[in-house]
Amino acid sequence: MDLVAVGKTGTKAGERSDASVMLSASQMQLANITVQPVSSGSIGNSTVLNARLAADQQQTDVISSRVAGRIERLYVKETGQSVRKGQILYEIYSEALLTQQQEYLIALQQEQEMGNGEASNASPRYSQFRQAAEQKLRLYGMTAEQIAALGRTRKVLPRIPFVAPAGGTVTEIAASEGQYVGEGALLYRLVNLGQLWVEAELYAGEAKNVKVGDRVSVRVIGYEGDLTARVAFINPEYQAGSQVLIMRAVLANPGGRYQPGQQAQVLLRHGVQRGLTLPVDAVVRGGEGAVVFVQTGPGTFQPRRVQTGTETDQRVVITNGLNGEETIAMSGAYLLYSELILKKGVNPFTKQPDDDGVKSTPNAETNPAPVASREVASTSVGPSAKLVPAPSTGKTTGSPVPDTFKKQLTGVYEASLKLTEALVSSNPGNTKVAANGIEKALSRVDMMQLSGQTHTDWMTQLNAMNAALKSIRSTGDLDKQRTAYAQFEDGLYRSVKAFGITDKPVYRQYCPMALNNKGSYWLSDKKPIRNPYFGDQMLTCGETKEEIN
Repeated sequence: MDLVAVGKTGTKAGERSDASVMLSASQMQLANITVQPVSSGSIGNSTVLNARLAADQQQTDVISSRVAGRIERLYVKETGQSVRKGQILYEIYSEALLTQQQEYLIALQQEQEMGNGEASNASPRYSQFRQAAEQKLRLYGMTAEQIAALGRTRKVLPRIPFVAPAGGTVTEIAASEGQYVGEGALLYRLVNLGQLWVEAELYAGEAKNVKVGDRVSVRVIGYEGDLTARVAFINPEYQAGSQVLIMRAVLANPGGRYQPGQQAQVLLRHGVQRGLTLPVDAVVRGGEGAVVFVQTGPGTFQPRRVQTGTETDQRVVITNGLNGEETIAMSGAYLLYSELILKKGVNPFTKQPDDDGVKSTPNAETNPAPVASREVASTSVGPSAKLVPAPSTGKTTGSPVPDTFKKQLTGVYEASLKLTEALVSSNPGNTKVAANGIEKALSRVDMMQLSGQTHTDWMTQLNAMNAALKSIRSTGDLDKQRTAYAQFEDGLYRSVKAFGITDKPVYRQYCPMALNNKGSYWLSDKKPIRNPYFGDQMLTCGETKEEIN
């Protein structure tokens, strides 16, 4: 019988390798692979700024004494109390105001008595006297109703009540009953909380993405949903001793739902691009570019090279490679990638056999190995594969790890430190932002630098970390974020132990009370404990269990 040359992938020599993956319906469900037609839309990059709510100084009213006198009674004695326009605030006894009331009554009497005289100009002259006296009372702060009552009763009021010229919330009371105050002395300060300022700090590189008049999205910490504010002011000079500018936006606050001093976040969107968009999880990235998996038939997927454009934390624009009519694997793309490269030995970026890849790993069916030696479970989604891996924590026994890969993994570790600090601060919003930063760092790790069992080990940890980060981004519940964080930290620890990083201290620390006293670990670049599972409640609870590097 003639012998036929067969390549390492199982195809005959000269034949092209099959670059498609076929899965049954049960395998797709088990691997959580979902498909959806590609859609078009507009997305842009976003920058998250830490901000705080402040009272709108243009909505602030200062109530001062119009005359010198003694405060006889304060009707509003507590800050934080809401007052309406026309509400009585205080009563004052004033010698000057008594004298002016008497002058008004004299002028009013002269107008009525002398206005009917024989002189033709008598009535206009005395009327002008009365009008001048009335105008002085108005300038002293008496209302038209009070002046009219004075004219009817002809009785001087020794204690004059003064009313609020505008509605608002009392933020300051500067007088007390029985106190003598001078003309112009501060009595009350009111602020209208129906409109607030959102003040955020801008770095020089961020200032170019916003201008006065822009509308920005605002998230108030502790509240669901995004609000819209209008940028009203950008400070033209840096704050003293820093390199930040202050941006101020005006936020409507009907009903006074939000209060000055609350923490918020401002989302600046820029670089908006329109085109075909996909979820970030649908794109597999490597040193040779990016691929997506197109469904060519029921349960059949084929990799296709694409070019990406603008990217957010959830979606990415596809600028080349798709025509808009394809159905794409929206989730589970990394598992399809694993199936293709590990089972068939085909590089998804070239659709050609990868002679340096896992095809050199012995096939378990034709060259079985002892069960004890198989410490790392397969991440494949083939018929006999297990989808839940049980990875090793020791050094990988595969091919050597390139320094460039270690450097890229170091970037992931550094990004994880921001996630830890966000949880130390017990800030769900910043935790989501930090998780997104780690996902971007993971996407920059070139998995094609690895081969053989080393590549398999990395894919195991990558899938575990991506799943945990997705859970963190999908919830605002701090307890759920911390549970997913523990899963992510486990995958990161195994990766750092197996592949190594460059010139960075790594301390593996442990809190026995984390996750309802189950205990959990995290990685830190500093030996002093800063507990991400409890934050300020038990900031220093824990101990360093291991020092890596």
